[in-house]
Amino acid sequence: MNSSPWLIDSVRAQLYRALRPWLAPLYADRSRRVLWLGLFSISVSFTLTLVAPLWLLALGPVLLGVPHLVADARYLVVLPKLHERGALAVLAALPLVATGFGAPAFISLLSLVPAVLMAQATAARKAVGLAAWAALTAVAFVWETQFLLAFLHLHNLIALGWWWALRPRTKQSSLLPAAALAGTVFLLVGGAEPVISALGAWQAPASGTSFNEFVETATPPGLSASVALRLVLSFAFLQSVHYAMWLRLVPEDARVRPAPRPFRATWDALVADFGLPLLAVFVGLTLFIALWGLKDLASARWGYLRLAAFHGYLELAVGALYLVERKRPTAC
Repeated sequence: MNSSPWLIDSVRAQLYRALRPWLAPLYADRSRRVLWLGLFSISVSFTLTLVAPLWLLALGPVLLGVPHLVADARYLVVLPKLHERGALAVLAALPLVATGFGAPAFISLLSLVPAVLMAQATAARKAVGLAAWAALTAVAFVWETQFLLAFLHLHNLIALGWWWALRPRTKQSSLLPAAALAGTVFLLVGGAEPVISALGAWQAPASGTSFNEFVETATPPGLSASVALRLVLSFAFLQSVHYAMWLRLVPEDARVRPAPRPFRATWDALVADFGLPLLAVFVGLTLFIALWGLKDLASARWGYLRLAAFHGYLELAVGALYLVERKRPTAC
């Protein structure tokens, strides 16, 4: 394969040479670079939650949803080579496929069963894992709506946990979870509402939706209007952090190369991991949903959400596997 640099890599190299006195420490030190990338990403997510929350909710899944699903598959399954564990991969995949066809949550949770039973672990640890699965399944069966809404909100934290598990522990490791927690608490206690109201950012008519629609669909009935609104704001913030983790921070910490990788090398690595035909499908799907969003943003968002319904359960199943095996995740 031709490994000549892309134009964007040449531009980046020239920019780096111009800014080298300031960027060299970040370029050379991965831990420092990841810390600043993370703080920058969380700051941008928080700022967008304040100044354009409706656009953040509407555009995030349409523009970043499919790439983040690819990252899910890459770092959870492909690079750790879980897809090579035969029966485990097939049996776990069946409930995930059913999820895409509208299967209820208790069926989707069946993906955890082979992950627990086929883990390389003692019978006692498997029994604990099955007990946890049974408890989740009982809740999902009896209170499916409440389970789905809770899972919708809480699954945004999985990427943060995955990054935390992947990276070496340093004194700075806790700064990113602390920053995300501080932003979430600020939103949940109502600190953002005066700012959003002063900016007139509750409405975005061109988005084809309204904030009330997100409140009605993403929060359980019976909550007060203020609590429901704050939950949606925290969801917008944490969803954006979730995307940043999967698309920027996890890749930074997962790869062997400590220095930033050129865009051409990143593309070559993706081709090596997925193959060009499958990667072309991912690119085509990303463009399709983005173009659909230009025509009907609300429909495109719901279309993506139906497509992506499986991925939270995939994250949960792989997490269960590592917890039962008592192994730190590996993605390189």
